[in-house]
Amino acid sequence: MNNIENADSRYDIRQLSLITGLTDRTLRNYINSGVLRGEKIDGAWRFTEEQIQGFVSDPAVLPSIRAKKNAAVFDFLKDTKKQKNRCCIILDIPESDGKAASRFFCNAICNGGYSDISFSFESVKCVPRIIVTGNTQEVLELVNRYHDLS
Repeated sequence: MNNIENADSRYDIRQLSLITGLTDRTLRNYINSGVLRGEKIDGAWRFTEEQIQGFVSDPAVLPSIRAKKNAAVFDFLKDTKKQKNRCCIILDIPESDGKAASRFFCNAICNGGYSDISFSFESVKCVPRIIVTGNTQEVLELVNRYHDLS
């Protein structure tokens, strides 16, 4: 799976927000309180995979992140008045490298021109879980790109 890894292993606030489901403001509050550690490079916060893993594993943070991830699925199911084709896909990928999979989805969504898509990543009992929601065509294209590369 080396071909889907990003050479830059640091993530910015926007990417971290995409991964966790937490807002920029909430993440900045965690930075100010010392719960989230990172490095400011050229005026922008950057986070290593290790810093992100420590943050999302923090007992004070984990419930908020899980609630946001679960809300994405529940909100999708609850919305009975959709005006456009929508899709929600949950991928449990035990044979995959979770870090590489998360990196692929994060980079593809942030840099791939997708306008109506979101994702979350979580490791559930050591099994990487990806939840992707949004425009059906975009979600299916993204998931197919991932499977073509893996």
